[in-house]
Amino acid sequence: MSKGKHAKTGSYAKPKFKRSLLFVLLSVILLSIVFNNLNPNSNAESIAQVNTTENTAMTEATTEVTTEVTTQPEPELEPPNEIEPMEDENLKLLIESKITKYGFNKNNFAFFYYNIDDKKYYFYNEDAYFTAASTIKVPIAMYYYDEINAGDLSLNSKILYAQGCYESGGGSTASLYSVGDYVPLDFLLEQMIVNSDNTAVNILIKNLGYSNARKDITKYTDEVVPEAFYSDNITSAAYGYDVINYLYEHQDSYQKLIEDMKKSSMGMYLKEYITDYDVAHKYGSYGGYVHDYGIVYGEKTYLVGIFTKNITDSDKVIASISLDILNYTLGKLDVSTLAPAEDETNNTNETSGNTTSNETSKSNVESTKNVTNSGNTTSTT
Repeated sequence: MSKGKHAKTGSYAKPKFKRSLLFVLLSVILLSIVFNNLNPNSNAESIAQVNTTENTAMTEATTEVTTEVTTQPEPELEPPNEIEPMEDENLKLLIESKITKYGFNKNNFAFFYYNIDDKKYYFYNEDAYFTAASTIKVPIAMYYYDEINAGDLSLNSKILYAQGCYESGGGSTASLYSVGDYVPLDFLLEQMIVNSDNTAVNILIKNLGYSNARKDITKYTDEVVPEAFYSDNITSAAYGYDVINYLYEHQDSYQKLIEDMKKSSMGMYLKEYITDYDVAHKYGSYGGYVHDYGIVYGEKTYLVGIFTKNITDSDKVIASISLDILNYTLGKLDVSTLAPAEDETNNTNETSGNTTSNETSKSNVESTKNVTNSGNTTSTT
């Protein structure tokens, strides 16, 4: 027998050994099954362990999904459509009816209107210049509040009551102080607006220097003012609009001024027939020129200015126009029924002592105006 075949006889022991080992393993498994059946707590622990593992996996998966959802960028919202300023045709009809009724023309009447909410406007004869009278007190006050806000002055600053500043009129400056006294700035600002105190405004102008004061107040307009603006106390509807619009757009800087304007001329001019809404305004009256301009805080806030020259009962006329404008904004006045204005063939483009006039209404009204005008200015009341 060959060596190779003889060697196989010893190899038969390995299969026999494997069978024995298999028997042992099967016995152990059977015993384990029997033990588990007899010990239910062991099964519960196994099941609990499995459930805990599954719950942990589910929580982790949920957290991943939640994280993925919350990190999704929010959709961008489209900005609302901007309302473009446009001429108010109905308000134009209203003013044209007043032009006919009162015999207004470019020599004796100018007007501005701008609705803050719907950005509708109307201007008439806005570039004609009139004697400003006390309307100049608003930009003078604004300039001083700018100085206070900048820290260059304070409400407690004292201003010299210089020689030549006295002027008759409302207010108590002249009765409480004398030439040579130093008057508190907050007192002068309040008297100038609430009581239209001429002595108070003269003290404030004198403190700046007459020509410097006129120069300073051009910063509230982007109008190219005429040379006469720097030496004479004149104004226009265009300039008046710019001042009031600047005041409104920067009202956080002029809260005290606006409150004083609400107290000004109670029961007269723009606010005579307006009792349910605040009107922050300032009138001016001198030598036949009677004006009023300001902010009407109606259901729709609007800016308005009415400028007249040698008009009979001008204060009542201004009050009547003001009431009609308010009723129009409230939807209580149907202006389509009003008669159109007659053709103004005899109108001229200049007023007595005024400079320029333009029949065309402003075609562009801006919400804010950044102004840089370096000319000199002056003011008298």
